[in-house]
Amino acid sequence: MTGAAAAAALVAGALLATAPVAAQAQAQGVTPTFVNGLAQDVFSTNPADWYSGEVWVQTTFDSDRDGRPDRIHADFTAPGEVLTDGLKVPVIFEDSPYYAGLNDAANWGVDHPLGQPPASRIATPFQAGRETSPVISTIYESRWVPRGFAVVHAESPGTGHSDGCATSGGSNETLAGKAVIDWLNGRVPAYTTRDGDTPAVASWTTGKVAMMGTSYNGTIPEAVATTGVQGLEAIVPISAISDWYDYYRANGMVRAPGTFQGEDLDVLADAVYSRLDETTQRTICQPVLDELKANQDRATGDRSAFWQERNYMKDVQNVHAAALVAHGNNDFNVMTKNAAQFYDALKKQGVPHMFYFHQGGHGGAPPDVLINYWFTRYLYGVQNGVEQLPRSWVVREPAACPARQSTVTGDQANTATLTVAATSAFRIGFTLTVPQTNANGTITNTTRLITNIPDSTHLTLTSAVATGAGQKVAGGTVVNLVCNTSNPTPYAEWPDPATGGVDLRFTPGGNARGGLTVGKDGSTRETLVDNVSISATASANAAASPERLIYETGALTKPIRISGTPTVSLKVAFDAPRANLSVALVSYAPSGAATILTRGWRDPANRDSDWVETPIRIGATDRVDVDLQPKDVVVPAGNRLGLMVLSSDQEFTIRPPAGTKLTLNLHGSSFNLPVVGGISAFKAATS
Repeated sequence: MTGAAAAAALVAGALLATAPVAAQAQAQGVTPTFVNGLAQDVFSTNPADWYSGEVWVQTTFDSDRDGRPDRIHADFTAPGEVLTDGLKVPVIFEDSPYYAGLNDAANWGVDHPLGQPPASRIATPFQAGRETSPVISTIYESRWVPRGFAVVHAESPGTGHSDGCATSGGSNETLAGKAVIDWLNGRVPAYTTRDGDTPAVASWTTGKVAMMGTSYNGTIPEAVATTGVQGLEAIVPISAISDWYDYYRANGMVRAPGTFQGEDLDVLADAVYSRLDETTQRTICQPVLDELKANQDRATGDRSAFWQERNYMKDVQNVHAAALVAHGNNDFNVMTKNAAQFYDALKKQGVPHMFYFHQGGHGGAPPDVLINYWFTRYLYGVQNGVEQLPRSWVVREPAACPARQSTVTGDQANTATLTVAATSAFRIGFTLTVPQTNANGTITNTTRLITNIPDSTHLTLTSAVATGAGQKVAGGTVVNLVCNTSNPTPYAEWPDPATGGVDLRFTPGGNARGGLTVGKDGSTRETLVDNVSISATASANAAASPERLIYETGALTKPIRISGTPTVSLKVAFDAPRANLSVALVSYAPSGAATILTRGWRDPANRDSDWVETPIRIGATDRVDVDLQPKDVVVPAGNRLGLMVLSSDQEFTIRPPAGTKLTLNLHGSSFNLPVVGGISAFKAATS
């Protein structure tokens, strides 16, 4: 659908739906208003006009083991019309363990032989938490309350003014979020104080709820959605964890999130433990922290029932909430596998879904316009056509940015409406770059949000352009959408439906540079010696090294787009009973500089299962399959692609003493690369 056609469809849907939504109000005051399928700022922006309060929601669990059900502290803010006009509004809800602050919890040591972790880590000193009563947070209010939504924040168990104990993704944290939604729908009680019995009723809401947040705050929405709780209509998980095993482990290996070497479940729970009813020391939840330490198993890294409690994928079939998933291609904190596997499951189940995939690291919300479409459709029921929009929105690299542009028709000045040759390349809510010609003939760029596309030749902007003396937007000027986080590129789905796996083989020379080819593999064995003192990036940049093996293509004659999950199947032998196995996909610029695009890890003893180890047969060759982290990237012409094989990975794995030898049998080893256009596109770029 073109931008203009999509806009027309959205307008039509909004006009049909506005009247019944507005009818919720029982008086002739301000009512929710939608234009082009988007909620508008029609309610007061002054916090003094809003209705706010705090409550403690009763749960069904007792995670601090004091003999009483835990109560969860929450606050709420809604337009004042819920009191003055009897208006009922939907809720945007963020649940977090971070509101009261973090303790300085020490990580585990990682420089030790495999299977022999230290017995303890440095104790965490007491730190007073930030006061969170009566206001927990104000992160979303200024944006969403004026649009006719209420905002709710809740403190996870063991944090701030909530009872209970933090468990790093345990079931009590999921049920706490569910309890808040149940309260908003009148199914469980809440009270005006932590220990009192004066009830608090959420009479101001429709009961329709969306959960949103980043990192841990984005993980909880996925967890709560897997309960199937009624009333949770939408989620926007950003850089979220769908399986905590895939956060702190990888295929049987103890593997850290990027830049957090040695962190684990007990460390995180210790860091967020901030109960404000403990003023000099943390003691109530120490038994829970001790159990996390005992059960997380840093010796083997195997999956277990303990980890399965924190695996939301096992319950993903219960999800019915429409999911707008967001993640960064270069997020090596919460790995992209977490987003890709959750998103793939929703596709298969037919749950409404959309994926925003940017080129940054951890965090990064979708553009406001996409979130607004999502909440307007699934919380207010406005038929705004969001289901017909592309499912995938990828922020493209500048060199791979598609041309989304048009030319200005005639000179224009001091106007918020631009006349262009055609509007089909543009979308409401995206940011337009407009070159302005100054009085002295120089040109400066300015940007404006596109607020409306009324027809095929006009763009309405947030404010006027070319307002300076003698300024104009000259006829024939090209206006365009620059590829950035505000202007992602739409695709039908993710991974791209045109993706095909390309099977590549290795040819000799890996200690310097072997070959990566669609032809025959080499019939030889090559070795590396583990040395974790050398980083993966340094190894990738080294012209030759005994510590790694690299196999690469020639220089690409055309760009290729990788979209999906690369996998490698290696025939390897080790000279030790325990070893690490790490791989990385590398892009080499014409200068030779290496950029690691994605990585993967596996414990060779877990080659058949995450749950059970099969001992390494010293000196014997076994097949070990490794999935790399999902990726969407355009590799430019002139670059070379390489697959690097390592043993230990300094930034992510346990760092054992150097010396373990890995032998790779090139014959029968392979690398599968998901390329848009498949084998024909790959051959065209490597011919």
